[in-house]
Amino acid sequence: MKKKRFFSFLKNEINSISFKDLANNKSFILINSFYIIAAVFLLIVHSINLNGFNISADIIKGLISQLQILVLLYLSLNFKETGIAAALVLNVFSQSSMIAVMIMENTFIYMPGLIAYTTFLIVIFLIYNYQHEINSKVDELESEKEKLHHLAYHDSLTKIANREMLIKELDHLSSLAKNNEINYNLIFIDIKNFKRINESWGFEIGDYILKESAQRLKKIIYDSDLIGRLGGDEFAVVVNQQLGKKQLNRYIRSIKRELEKPYKYKNKEVVLNSNFGISTFPQDGKNSKEIIRSADIAMYKAKTNVDKEIEFFAEHMEREVVMDVQLEDALKKAIRNEEFYLMFQPQYKTDGKELRGFEVLLRLHSSKLGSISPAIFIPEAEKSGLIKEIGDWVVRSSIQKFNKLKNNFKQKVILSINISAVQLTDPQFLDQIEDIIKTEKPEGFEIEFEITESHFISDQEQVIDVLYRLKDLGIGIALDDFGTGYASLSYLQHIPLDILKIDKSFIDLISHNSTREKMMVAPLIEMSHQWGVKVIAEGVETVEQLHYLEDHNCDYVQGFLFNKPLSEHQITKSF
Repeated sequence: MKKKRFFSFLKNEINSISFKDLANNKSFILINSFYIIAAVFLLIVHSINLNGFNISADIIKGLISQLQILVLLYLSLNFKETGIAAALVLNVFSQSSMIAVMIMENTFIYMPGLIAYTTFLIVIFLIYNYQHEINSKVDELESEKEKLHHLAYHDSLTKIANREMLIKELDHLSSLAKNNEINYNLIFIDIKNFKRINESWGFEIGDYILKESAQRLKKIIYDSDLIGRLGGDEFAVVVNQQLGKKQLNRYIRSIKRELEKPYKYKNKEVVLNSNFGISTFPQDGKNSKEIIRSADIAMYKAKTNVDKEIEFFAEHMEREVVMDVQLEDALKKAIRNEEFYLMFQPQYKTDGKELRGFEVLLRLHSSKLGSISPAIFIPEAEKSGLIKEIGDWVVRSSIQKFNKLKNNFKQKVILSINISAVQLTDPQFLDQIEDIIKTEKPEGFEIEFEITESHFISDQEQVIDVLYRLKDLGIGIALDDFGTGYASLSYLQHIPLDILKIDKSFIDLISHNSTREKMMVAPLIEMSHQWGVKVIAEGVETVEQLHYLEDHNCDYVQGFLFNKPLSEHQITKSF
């Protein structure tokens, strides 16, 4: 340590000592007082007659000097910087007094004491240096400990609490609730389609959205609540206050509105939606593990429910999630073990004399769950993303089969294949279709893709672009289940449609007695013809329905009145 630093410390310490502070420390005052009394006694001991004590003055002075040094040592070790400063002042006081006495009396009687005190000055210096180094190390360790604690309980990207911190908070609240009738809520938040942002625009904008989302959450939540990032695009809010159902709903919707405001990054503007899953203590769980699981299940249901983006946990959800997991496992196994198979629904001209083609129908007989309806397994395949692999197999397999069946037909037929919205919005979809056509080389029949109105709920521009590129590949486009979805007519006028399929629910109305209900079908047919689009009526089952469709110029029909779905073998026998 440099001398300047040491004396600067001494000066600062002396200046910082106030009588008011010292008045509260009786031990410090007592020790210093003892030292000063001993010093004064040491100075006058040589002039006192000690013959009556049979003890020499040198012995007494030696004992007093040792006691003083012990006092200085005690001060240095037990009162940190203040003790060292006091020890230095007392030491200087003793040495100055001795030097003054020796000068006045022209004697060297206190020289051994001066040497001893000077030696102790060096000891004090060493003690201070050692203590300073120890304190610096302790400060560094404390600082590192704080950093490690922060890293352990905070997310490195968003700087808000992480999963561990959320669990700790939930455990704390749960423990408090054992002795108090309190409850709290846990909100899980998932940003929809966030993965697509990273894939399309890069992780830089993705990280910006995550950090901005965290800041928005900080701004909107109550001071008593805790926000955290669970990982990926999922956040959580621990609602540590007593809120009624309506209050909680308003709070959640205010958070949702804040998160769904446009994100502006450089020249880009991104609008994202979000899903919410909510659990409540203690009815949805007795500890952090159960509460987290319940909120996670509720969010899973919100993510898989098209109509609902906010879900509160209910007991039936757990059973449904278990069934979904079992179904997903069954689908994966079905892909590996080739448990999917195809059926083909014939389509005819309305007079029933001429075959138009076949709609490809996907069926599943699981070795684990038995026969499963497409209405059940297709939505699950879409949710899990397995529809991409399954859809690829359907297109490839149906083309392969019709390459073998094409000689059974007198005219060129149309092979109509249903395409999922998940497939159509997949960036690799067009490349996969081009590869299948190039590899399988379909001949003697035409390919048609059936899409539904749900394709136009989001990403309309992208979907329309893909449809035009499919047309360039020679693939026809049919709009399935028309009238049951949400497509805007303005968008429908801009897509390259060849066929519009009227849903069976509208065809069933023809059999009703009400003229008003029957009139639902005719305008749909007329509107399609004005667009230059032909019409297929689905689910035709009665002669009455057929005659009504003939009277209103419907182009094609399909349904049990003409033929049920056929296997490849049955097609060979029937045509």
